[in-house]
Amino acid sequence: MTLYHLNLFNDADVWDEEGRDFVNLAAAEKEAVRNARDIIAEHIRHGLPVDLNDRLEIADRDGTVLKVVRFGECVFFKR
Repeated sequence: MTLYHLNLFNDADVWDEEGRDFVNLAAAEKEAVRNARDIIAEHIRHGLPVDLNDRLEIADRDGTVLKVVRFGECVFFKR
């Protein structure tokens, strides 16, 4: 298992200081996509705007960004 941080960048940036263990980067990306879709759905349910340029960055324990998951990709592309 490897520790990854899923940092959220939207109107209220949230740094994942603790991180979570995932089997690999693909598993962390799957979770990031799920989180992004949950956030999008919550905004829609409450009548709030959705910025498809918002993103989750997957970083390793040293803070190196390994993958960027943009909200727009989670709506328009199958993952």
